[in-house]
Amino acid sequence: MAAFQVPEFVKPYLHHFVTEQEIELVVKIGGSSLTRDQIASLFESSPDIDNLLEQAYQRYVINKEGKDGTVYYRISDFYSRLDDQSKFGNYYVLPQKIRQQLDEWCYLEYLKRNNHFKAVVDNDPDYEKCHNDLILLVSEVEEMIDAAEKIMALPCNCKMLADNCDRPREVCLHFDDHITDRSKGRLLSKEEAKELLYMADKKGLMHTGGPYNWREKGLTAVCNCCADCCYPFRVAKQLGTKGKWPKSRYIAKYDPEKCLLCGRCIQRCHFEAFYFDGTLVERKGKQKKNVAFNPDLCWGCGLCANTCPGNAITMEKL
Repeated sequence: MAAFQVPEFVKPYLHHFVTEQEIELVVKIGGSSLTRDQIASLFESSPDIDNLLEQAYQRYVINKEGKDGTVYYRISDFYSRLDDQSKFGNYYVLPQKIRQQLDEWCYLEYLKRNNHFKAVVDNDPDYEKCHNDLILLVSEVEEMIDAAEKIMALPCNCKMLADNCDRPREVCLHFDDHITDRSKGRLLSKEEAKELLYMADKKGLMHTGGPYNWREKGLTAVCNCCADCCYPFRVAKQLGTKGKWPKSRYIAKYDPEKCLLCGRCIQRCHFEAFYFDGTLVERKGKQKKNVAFNPDLCWGCGLCANTCPGNAITMEKL
């Protein structure tokens, strides 16, 4: 547990994450970087070392890298293993209380490991150091999909861990070189990727991704996010990085004269930028609750504009 950086409360449930052979492998490698033959020599009884190494690698128990034509293995950590298990393992057999503790622990680890996000509060560093760096409109994600050579759909680790809403889980899109030999998702055509995007948008998920210079540097990923579960938005609210990270480049423009007062924008906004203000107005001879808009609370995701039946909301560049 020390070598693999496992939190103490996970000890009774460790067998859900690693096998006995994987535990033995972690202990034997320790803090070293070893070749396949060096690792094999550490075992008294000879397991199928190649299968063990490949299984442990695919499950993020160990990592590997090539150096001077030789492959070296190092142990990974529980944080990485948890990410993989939550998405592709039998994660929900764990008691809900333990899953809640794992989400809290992982969230704090996320803050520690991504502390460069704090820098955007006072400064304006290059966004290439931040994943989920841009809040995107549907049209922008469509452009990314059209430019991609390879697309894969994966479950959202944030939603699998937090489990704070009932919105869809398989909503992350990885592109091109961001798809690795350990990616276990579902390959999509461009048409299928757009269908997933439209479904996510209809279900009220915001779109984030990057990098900001993806046309020059290449595509990475697009996440379809909610403010309830997704770590970037949870961290942004905690650190006060609204508008800076994830970066807002649009703002909703609301025309109350066109508004049908249906309240759909209120239902779809994650940040209460649209709300009923407690007054009544007359529409076609009927008294209806009045819709109000606070632009200071808008993150520029476009969910409100996408489904406004009266075209009372448009997105404008900041």
